[in-house]
Amino acid sequence: MKNRFILILALAIFTTISARSINCLDDLDLEDVQHYKYSIPNSDQEKNPHFWYHSQLNFYAFGKFDDSNSDEETTIRAGIYNGDTLIYKTEINCDKGRWENTILNRFSKYERILSGKIDKNLTSCRAGEPFDLIFKVNNFHAMSWIFNAQPLQYGVREFAKPLQIPKMHQKNGRTIFVTHRKGVKRPAVKVFSKYNAYHATKFILKATGRAKFDRFVFGQCDAWPKGMENQCQNVRSWIHARSKANLTEKSMRDHLKDNPLDTNVTRGLGVFGNNRVVHNPKCITKKYFYWLQQPVHPDRNIPKEDRDLKSMRSYCCCTDMRTGQVIDNNPGKFCRYMNVCETKQLTCWESYDPGTGKEVQEVIEKSWGWTTDEETGDKGAEEIEELKDSSSRLANVLTVNNTDNSTGVLAHDPNKEQTIADGDSAVLLNL
Repeated sequence: MKNRFILILALAIFTTISARSINCLDDLDLEDVQHYKYSIPNSDQEKNPHFWYHSQLNFYAFGKFDDSNSDEETTIRAGIYNGDTLIYKTEINCDKGRWENTILNRFSKYERILSGKIDKNLTSCRAGEPFDLIFKVNNFHAMSWIFNAQPLQYGVREFAKPLQIPKMHQKNGRTIFVTHRKGVKRPAVKVFSKYNAYHATKFILKATGRAKFDRFVFGQCDAWPKGMENQCQNVRSWIHARSKANLTEKSMRDHLKDNPLDTNVTRGLGVFGNNRVVHNPKCITKKYFYWLQQPVHPDRNIPKEDRDLKSMRSYCCCTDMRTGQVIDNNPGKFCRYMNVCETKQLTCWESYDPGTGKEVQEVIEKSWGWTTDEETGDKGAEEIEELKDSSSRLANVLTVNNTDNSTGVLAHDPNKEQTIADGDSAVLLNL
């Protein structure tokens, strides 16, 4: 049984591609530039006036501070524009230690709507230090700037949100109609620009002094810094720090019970965050990503209005276990609606890597006590600790029920080309 399980586990390991984002529309390397203009695709107001309406958009800018000598102040500026007309921008000034956000208001006047201090615990602006700037569009007038996991806004408003379809329940023999959802929280400041976020056609980056941009990402997606291959837990912590998670002291304790590897996660940014925490990547160990990521952030191709399609409001995707990216960067082939994942046992066998398979085999053997200290030495101690929780969950993932009521484990048939679409045709080995 041991050898069969290890063989099957090894077959679930994938080859490496650059680890940096999942299901994004554009992920572009820049050559340490100080000015970059991105034309938002399908944003022509005459040809596609409502293409991005009701879509939650993500813009990511990555860069670093170099050691160049410059008489200019070190600043980072970013904004969305309708043509050459400003909608909303932010400016971070390292020398002054401050940030400010500006709109072009409905009277065609520039108006500063928010400002504050840079958190020195998150940003030092020292030479060699990387930085990241995220712009999240939640809706027409709700938008968030996030700089190095610091929200560039403050203040929360609470209100009762009308329900599209009222709910009904019985109480003391009476029928009660619920028409609003109470306690909904959003950022206090609404961005009332001359043009709303969905009129945007351009995203423009500018920097001065020692700040340089080396990457730009756009889509309805999660992205993270380059160079984080084989660091799933670090990627997860990085995304979590910028997410809509809002952990209290108690909920943090509960979270760590359910996710024992999340020892370095922060409380998150709440209503000022980027994406929902449910879309954070899932890790099998601190090093490797789960090969089937779910739920992956939805995009505009997923139906929104039909309530019967609620379970389709995200994806499940076959991903590279070293990088966390969709295999071959091909979501059309390797992603499916979540309701498909909920009703079928899907497999992801497309890119087996024997070297990684052997490494994971050794880790699993150590964590389950199949080798002795004399055989393995002390090298695997950390990996064993990582897998105390995840190894049993891994077995549950791999073990399935056969149609004849026997149990088996998904295995790879090299004579069959399998994709996520036909995963239920996987070969089953009885143990």
